[in-house]
Amino acid sequence: MINFLYLPLTIALFIAAKHLQQRLSVTWLNPVLITLTILVIALLALDIPFNDYNQYSGWLSKLLEPAVVALGVPLYKQLHEIKKELPRIIITIIVAATVAISTTVAMALLVGATPEIAASLAPKSVTTPIAVLISEQIAGQPALTAIAVVITGLVGAVVGIPVLKLCGVHSSKAQGIAMGTACHALGTARIAEEGHQHGAYGALALVLSATFSAMLCPLIVPLFA
Repeated sequence: MINFLYLPLTIALFIAAKHLQQRLSVTWLNPVLITLTILVIALLALDIPFNDYNQYSGWLSKLLEPAVVALGVPLYKQLHEIKKELPRIIITIIVAATVAISTTVAMALLVGATPEIAASLAPKSVTTPIAVLISEQIAGQPALTAIAVVITGLVGAVVGIPVLKLCGVHSSKAQGIAMGTACHALGTARIAEEGHQHGAYGALALVLSATFSAMLCPLIVPLFA
């Protein structure tokens, strides 16, 4: 019977976490992070297998795809301005994706990770469905890649904007591109809360970063073998 409560409890928990963040205005109280932490603790404490939980609430994950599509709305509203800057944006994201993949693999190998683990971490800045496919293509572990993607998104959603401001990056366009490129859908959803222009450039960066990473990973990762 409790199985049917997994979904409404998860949604209620997220809404409560969202209200808590809005009330306290504390950046690190990210609703996704709070919800995920409480769920993990509850599943472990009650000895509930993840497969059981996922069977009754898994369709929430399927909403990720239409949620990403919904990010196209602010992108469409800023389309006229984006067209004028598209070449510079493309070059920026290609460089950013190259640096992200190269430094991730290099650092993983430097601390003693196996080539398989390093390859699994390479697409960590790409949205999960595409990252998993990239991981399979470069002989990584898709499950490990999925975990790395979630951690990257959560960390980016919590510390991304404060770090950008600390570095003197206050442009809404630059912040959007940085968040969409570095921390995929979770980062884009977070930056979209700052304004329509933030969200539009974040959504564009999310799509372009995933596209270029899918092309660059098979070229870059073997160079470290």
